[in-house]
Amino acid sequence: MRTVLMALATAAMLTTTAAGGKSWDNVRVKGDLRYRHEVIDNEGKDARYRHRLRARVGIEANVSVTTKIGLQLATGSDDPVSTNQTLDNGFSTKNLMLDLVYFEMKYEAVPGLKIKGGKFKNPFFKTGKSELLWDSDGNPEGGAATFQRDFQNLSLTLIGAGLWIEERSSNDDSWLAAGQGMLRYHLNEKKSSVAVGGGFYNYVNTAGFEPFFDPEEPMGNTVDDSGRYVNDYELIELFTEITHKFNDIPVVVMGDYVTNTAADSLDNGWLVGIRVGKTKKPGSWAFRYIYREVEKDAVVGTFTDSDFRGGGTDAKGHEIGGAVQLAKNTAFKATYFINTIGLDKNGSNFNRLQVDLQLKFK
Repeated sequence: MRTVLMALATAAMLTTTAAGGKSWDNVRVKGDLRYRHEVIDNEGKDARYRHRLRARVGIEANVSVTTKIGLQLATGSDDPVSTNQTLDNGFSTKNLMLDLVYFEMKYEAVPGLKIKGGKFKNPFFKTGKSELLWDSDGNPEGGAATFQRDFQNLSLTLIGAGLWIEERSSNDDSWLAAGQGMLRYHLNEKKSSVAVGGGFYNYVNTAGFEPFFDPEEPMGNTVDDSGRYVNDYELIELFTEITHKFNDIPVVVMGDYVTNTAADSLDNGWLVGIRVGKTKKPGSWAFRYIYREVEKDAVVGTFTDSDFRGGGTDAKGHEIGGAVQLAKNTAFKATYFINTIGLDKNGSNFNRLQVDLQLKFK
């Protein structure tokens, strides 16, 4: 509750400052509401049916021509990769949490350079918006620098970050040092492009420590008899993305591969997929298909896709999704996961259906 009050006070201060200076143009408000019906069929368990809400509202304000700050509140719990709120518990009131709070600075002397600090949206590129390493709802904490430079038919993106994961008063902290680079080559008057890139993600102080966020849930990663990580996580990622427009219908083909160089086995993950169309105008549509396999210690299970196999690693399977734009800022979406949990012979079936009504404002 204290966090929410502080966030609301900050929001009021930002808007009051803008109003006092007669500069409402410097403040932008946006948000969204998603109503979801979900069916989870996990082999060996009764099927689960639930209704869930996700609501977010955020503001962004220019401090100067080179600096802006942002704040966003969202439903949910303190889960680092979900802002969903399940409708249950006898009509009880629901949580509202601090989802984003950050500053972003750019420097006129170095065009294309941006520096962020606080709790911000994930700065790393995810090919085709896929989620092999990172869940799309996860907002990391710490600092990051992004540099982008455009040439005639080529664009270069470089990203570096130092992210804080666990602060321990009586032991070493866990944190992430990471870097990513990407080259995108444009073709056909920028109607097509080919992007290639890679990244390195070094999780410092992992082996011998309890799983991140929830000490009792390793999310598929290997732990010892005391429930502590067996491996460190030093990840190398390679990815590609090919885009093209067919009669104004965008098509994206994606591929992503990751290996954990600090593990001796069960250390690889990969995905391939395609996206067709984009929901923008009423009547527009989109479709996607992704197949992935993620071994136990290929990535940190806490931060990977929380919908695939129920969240975590040691799984393979399909993701099929589609969307239709019903009206301005209103879309209907559906996603179906057909997964196998456990890459050995004793794997179990996991199916998940999500049906969403998505509404936005800005």
